[in-house]
Amino acid sequence: MVVTNNKKVLETYPNQVQFIEGSVLDVFLQCEQLLKEGYDLVTHPLSGNLQVSKTPFKSVVLERSNENVQPKSLELIRLCIEKVKEGQPISYPDAVLEDFAFLDLELIKEPLEELL
Repeated sequence: MVVTNNKKVLETYPNQVQFIEGSVLDVFLQCEQLLKEGYDLVTHPLSGNLQVSKTPFKSVVLERSNENVQPKSLELIRLCIEKVKEGQPISYPDAVLEDFAFLDLELIKEPLEELL
């Protein structure tokens, strides 16, 4: 499953996406909820060497875990939530938004394909 606010990811993987109409913070908050429900992170939420507080799109791949709650994953997503809250929203031109959306999609393709 992919939790994302990136429409390019939704268009590419419509059956694997939980689409969030919102910000990166909203994506991370949904991931936190899913982690509490027994999912685990497949991709690192800070992947791609992009500052999480400055990117408008984020996709995180998760899978159902055999264990209840993965403490390290929960700690990691909470760290990401704090990093996003510390940052300031940035307004980007459409061309830059397209680049961010493309990069976000490319970063999850391989890990997601391995799960399918």
